[in-house]
Amino acid sequence: MQQDESKRVFRNHPSVIVSYLLTAAIVMIVLVFLSLREYAWDNKFETIIIVALVMLATLGWAYFFWKRTFYVFEDSEIHVTRDAIYKMDKHIQYTRLASVGVKRDLVNRIFGTSTLIFNVNSSMNAASAEATLVLKKQMADRLRDQLNSMIFEKQVTVEQELVECQTLVRVSNADIVLHAILGQPTWQALFGLLMLFYAVVMLFAESSGGFLTAIVLFGIGEVLPFISVILKYYNYRIYRVGDTVTVESGLITSQRRSFKVNKINSVRIREPLLARLFHKAMLEAEVVGMADEDNNNAPVLCPLKGRKDVEDVLNRLLPELVFESAPERQPRRALVPMLITDAIATVFIVGVCLALFFTAETYLVGESETLTLAVRATELFAAVVVPILIFGRSGMAQRHRTFDTGKDSFMFVYGGYDICTEFINYDKVQFTRVTSGPLQRPFGLAQCTVNMMSSVGFKEITSGLFEPDDLERVADEVNARIADGRYDYRRYL
Repeated sequence: MQQDESKRVFRNHPSVIVSYLLTAAIVMIVLVFLSLREYAWDNKFETIIIVALVMLATLGWAYFFWKRTFYVFEDSEIHVTRDAIYKMDKHIQYTRLASVGVKRDLVNRIFGTSTLIFNVNSSMNAASAEATLVLKKQMADRLRDQLNSMIFEKQVTVEQELVECQTLVRVSNADIVLHAILGQPTWQALFGLLMLFYAVVMLFAESSGGFLTAIVLFGIGEVLPFISVILKYYNYRIYRVGDTVTVESGLITSQRRSFKVNKINSVRIREPLLARLFHKAMLEAEVVGMADEDNNNAPVLCPLKGRKDVEDVLNRLLPELVFESAPERQPRRALVPMLITDAIATVFIVGVCLALFFTAETYLVGESETLTLAVRATELFAAVVVPILIFGRSGMAQRHRTFDTGKDSFMFVYGGYDICTEFINYDKVQFTRVTSGPLQRPFGLAQCTVNMMSSVGFKEITSGLFEPDDLERVADEVNARIADGRYDYRRYL
């Protein structure tokens, strides 16, 4: 088999071999410097020989697989064939594709190529694509235009999209930096502050090991996600053509991903605590076949902007899921079982923490006054701040939790410190579960858990505490739509 664009038979651009070599080189560098540093220093010649052999083996393996892998774009499917050590024939039907994305990393830019990413309607292939194909940029654009016309019924080419399609929301790069800072979940921000505090304490205690551990954890929990978000969402734009939504972003590695509106299960306005203090929010979606590993696997439809701006984007982008809401607020009596639960959790968590810290303090007596003081400060934190955080979450949840039903979707507002307003398509619900525990039953309250397919398997969304009959309206509507024919699976193929 040979590559022939006229017959729509393709093979990856040879630059994929360079990508494999770069990956292998990075792995070898990390392995040598972190694990085998002393051996490599004492045995320089042997190390060079070993590294050279590994790189040659990688080169041979990459060339062998590159030479024997072909992509055939037939009338109804993509046929991926590989005649290597193991023979592979993979068939991907066009009707099963959730999105066709384009990614351009540093290697792509150097060689003038683009990577086409094919995601199917499966939660298993959301984070990792079912297939990828690297072609010269012009060839990749032509192929993507052909696929878009077949899959998404789009007659607009990539070049026309760039010129004619205006973004639905103007997101500056300063907004992206703010998104990286304020858009993180509250628990992540608290963890970062805790590690920073721990690093300062270890610095004063002259404990280099503890200081380095805290700094590394702070870097992993705060610095790396901050940099990753900026690199990923820089130059952000989003637009809709017909029933197809396209999202573009990226600084070093640019990405362009398209998906049909009928693949969206739900859309949520998320307001982390830090963002809410500045009246800002972000827009996310649950799309089967697409995941965003930097954002809890939910693709971002609008980075952090003003709450009204986000609502405007939602109304213009996905009017099918939004409705005029007259929400029902969580009853005041729901606060009682919540506070009882908090009291039980506080006794358990604080008790365990204090027991551990008191034990640690007995070993530190006479060893280090600084460490002893740090442990006592942590004991005070556990005894005072932790209960405030636990009870404060319930207070905020009671204030914000609401519930409402519309014609084609329903709405849950849930969360404590981080508030989510989620609009869920009735037809995407797999099943619902209304439960009332021993603390909720005496007050005539229950909560509803909705299960639906998501980017990484399944997604559970749990409401606040409401009267059971009100929550049962969700299941009743789902069943009614199936019974009277309003639900038609063909709309979501």
